[in-house]
Amino acid sequence: MDLVITQELARAKSQQDADSLKRAYQLIKSANLGKSEFDPTESFSPDLFVLCAEQALKMGQREVSEDCIQMYFKVKGPVTQFLGRAHLCRAQLCAPKSTENMEEFENCVTQYMKAINFAKGEPRYYFLVYNASVLYWQMVRPFLKPGYRHHLVPSLAQIVSALSQTEEEDREWQAELMLELLECYLQAGESEEAAKLCATAGPFIKAHVPQRYRQIFALMVRYELMSELQLKEEMRSSISLSVTFHINMLKAKLDQNALPEDVNRVLKDTYTCLSQHNVQRLPSVREEK
Repeated sequence: MDLVITQELARAKSQQDADSLKRAYQLIKSANLGKSEFDPTESFSPDLFVLCAEQALKMGQREVSEDCIQMYFKVKGPVTQFLGRAHLCRAQLCAPKSTENMEEFENCVTQYMKAINFAKGEPRYYFLVYNASVLYWQMVRPFLKPGYRHHLVPSLAQIVSALSQTEEEDREWQAELMLELLECYLQAGESEEAAKLCATAGPFIKAHVPQRYRQIFALMVRYELMSELQLKEEMRSSISLSVTFHINMLKAKLDQNALPEDVNRVLKDTYTCLSQHNVQRLPSVREEK
């Protein structure tokens, strides 16, 4: 039975064959209904519920996916990676239909957190933490607008922490989520949490994703998330950071309606630094060989 279902699911996946998916689903339902605790010869694997649910979800068969996930949780199979995958499947099925439905949002987030909390405790399941973070981010994109980002703070903070605990290899993805979490903290008015995040995210991004460091440095300057002494020390390391420092110091003053009297001089000095930076980056003329 397992082999036949697996073959049907493989055909559904490789050929996007709805009929194969339907046959696999019908076999799964039949096997589940006929299963008995008094029948020791039953060898139906609960993993097939999840495999069928995942494939049905990819092919837009939501009802099939939902039914398979419900059957999986009812049979209470062994604790394997498929438990985490089932939570991820359920999370996608209950994704909020609009940014106004916060109950759906919270239910969806709960499923992602269940998958992450399960997976982060076992190194061989770390890939599920990464997968959950990607799927979660796809779900929350509509919330990345003024007045809504604060809803992401609790869950996104947990995801950033989980990725750090699992020593995720995709440093660029970690940096991306750290920067997004920082933006969420700032929009939520949580300056203290933002400063705490910068204390770890700053060095991490500088070491592993240096091309994104100027972005977090700009936020640290504009929102005073690090002491001015430290920021000035940092900016001495490159012309690019020096320019970023002066521009964002002016933005900070503008936010407070307190532009300095010497704003024109600051802009002129910044322009001079920027001009030098561009000259340094010009390629040199090659010597004739």
